[in-house]
Amino acid sequence: MGDFASFIAALQEQVPQTEVLLDSATLQRYAVDEILPRAVIVPSSTEEAARAVALAHQYQVSLLPRGGGSHLGLGGLPTSLDAVIELTRLSRLLEHEAADLTCQTEAGITLAALQSQLATRGQRLALDPPHAEQATIGGILATNASGPRRFRYGTARDLVIGLRTIQADGEIARSGGRVVKNVAGYDLNKLYIGSLGTLALIVEANLKLHPLPAAERTLLLTFPAVADAMRLVCAVLGSVLTPTAIELLDGNAARAIAARAGLALPANGYTLAFDFEGSLSAIHRQMDETRLLARQHGALMGEDLQGAEQEAFWEAVRVQTSGELTCKATMLITAIAPYLEFAEQLCRRLNLEMAAVAHAGSGIVYLELRPLEVSSELLEALRLLRQQAQEGKGSLVIERASTALKRQIDVWGPVGSDFPLMQRLKQRFDPSGVFVKGRFVGGL
Repeated sequence: MGDFASFIAALQEQVPQTEVLLDSATLQRYAVDEILPRAVIVPSSTEEAARAVALAHQYQVSLLPRGGGSHLGLGGLPTSLDAVIELTRLSRLLEHEAADLTCQTEAGITLAALQSQLATRGQRLALDPPHAEQATIGGILATNASGPRRFRYGTARDLVIGLRTIQADGEIARSGGRVVKNVAGYDLNKLYIGSLGTLALIVEANLKLHPLPAAERTLLLTFPAVADAMRLVCAVLGSVLTPTAIELLDGNAARAIAARAGLALPANGYTLAFDFEGSLSAIHRQMDETRLLARQHGALMGEDLQGAEQEAFWEAVRVQTSGELTCKATMLITAIAPYLEFAEQLCRRLNLEMAAVAHAGSGIVYLELRPLEVSSELLEALRLLRQQAQEGKGSLVIERASTALKRQIDVWGPVGSDFPLMQRLKQRFDPSGVFVKGRFVGGL
């Protein structure tokens, strides 16, 4: 730990425009896994943020980057936490080149605010993680957060063209470019995205955009068994159909989503939701073809959603993937049905409640578990769920959990063969450990 008092004094003297919060009530609100920072730093510009990082490097003070805080629960316990640097004041849309379908934005803008401004020109950023009103672009990139639309549009790694970052010594650097066709140099963008701010501080992003669709409709189908639902998913994936999202809900998730969205959804069996975008004629054709395939796989026809009901449904689906205790398992699409069958049987045996939502076309399963109290049954369930995912050539990360649970289990799971490379990258980009350690894979 460095000379914190000298760091604060130097910060207030050299960058007086930057707000430094030190009162205990504020620090309580910025706690990370029950660890309170000693200060919260709120710069108003990239230059102020860079100077703050440079001083942290000089005085050996650890910093934790923060946006809106919607994904701050992701990761392990910090080994130390001197100060939080919050970027919510860096919230401008700097450029919007509508003709090129690109934009340049500061990292502290919320996703909802960015989408609102882009919509005035008939465009959007095709990312839809939960809590758009709170989540900032920088936080979304740092956590590589996404939502149901990733099936068609990909994740942040597919939509980021270039980044402006602050390195651990306070130097401002650029990676990538400002146009889609950019192939010069190493692709550092993908290195920063998903790194939880352990390598650099993201302050600006150049993003690839998409036009707003002319129309959108959602088709809901119900199946008595998950295997039947996933057989339809595989049939759709092997067809010429192009849904924007394919979500699979078990009965408990459907019940929670129905209550949140004010809809009537079946509480028994499994619900498949297909989202289609484009012209109305194309949507109707695709929905008719999906219904035909669904009948061949034993589906019970459900509702068609549009307008406010549709928006409420998809917002509820996104929120359902961010419960108080949520696991994210990745696997082959063909492994989803047996995995959910295993999870159901396991939770029934251990007297745990489970709600499951899957990005069925992307091989991602979110499991919300209850009760939240740490118990031998819960620890056993998490161990076996992770083991089952690994046996299916996948993995399981505990995305949201209590501090008590994080003290009992590694939220990331065992490190892979690429971990030594990750260690070398951390040493190369942040040799003095300015950016908080402990939260990323293997304690990085």
